[in-house]
Amino acid sequence: MRHSLPALPSIKSNPVYQRRDLIERAWALPVAKLYAPLQSQSWTAICGPTSVANVLRSMGVRAGNNPFKRPGMRAMSLDQVSLESADIVPSGWKVKSVRPKSVEETRAQLQLSNDSNYRFISNFARTSLFGGGSGHHSPIGGYLEDEDIAFVLDVNAGYGPWLVTTERLFDAMNTGDWGEGLTRGLARFERVA
Repeated sequence: MRHSLPALPSIKSNPVYQRRDLIERAWALPVAKLYAPLQSQSWTAICGPTSVANVLRSMGVRAGNNPFKRPGMRAMSLDQVSLESADIVPSGWKVKSVRPKSVEETRAQLQLSNDSNYRFISNFARTSLFGGGSGHHSPIGGYLEDEDIAFVLDVNAGYGPWLVTTERLFDAMNTGDWGEGLTRGLARFERVA
């Protein structure tokens, strides 16, 4: 487990970060289309609850910014997002935390993100990607396999949707989560019925 990373340039300097043609292709992916329009976090619910609300909406469930029973203005670990989501997903869906141990394992999960039987929320260290900030949750809209890039539906409107290489996303998730010495990772929602 890596708890800190060497300083890397912000992904904003990468030409694919918000490249218009790639973003348009990403929005056309089968699961990404289900997220439009994307709900942004607000003063009543920050990234974890808002990400889950977007996942629920992509499943056809009406949801406000905070679908949880507890307040939406609280930092949440990956496991908290997964556990609390398990109580509110529609019948036939389950959710669990997945902590890929390699870029290859991350890539395998991202490949599933284009299948309508799956949804993912990434929990990553924003500082590892942008050079500043803290932990954050946002849905994964899909994966552009030929380019090996993930489509992150950032619920912080100041960032908007963006693209990141699988390797950089893995590095940002392979950082310490504040919950029990574990790494960050993915909340994986899977249709089982």
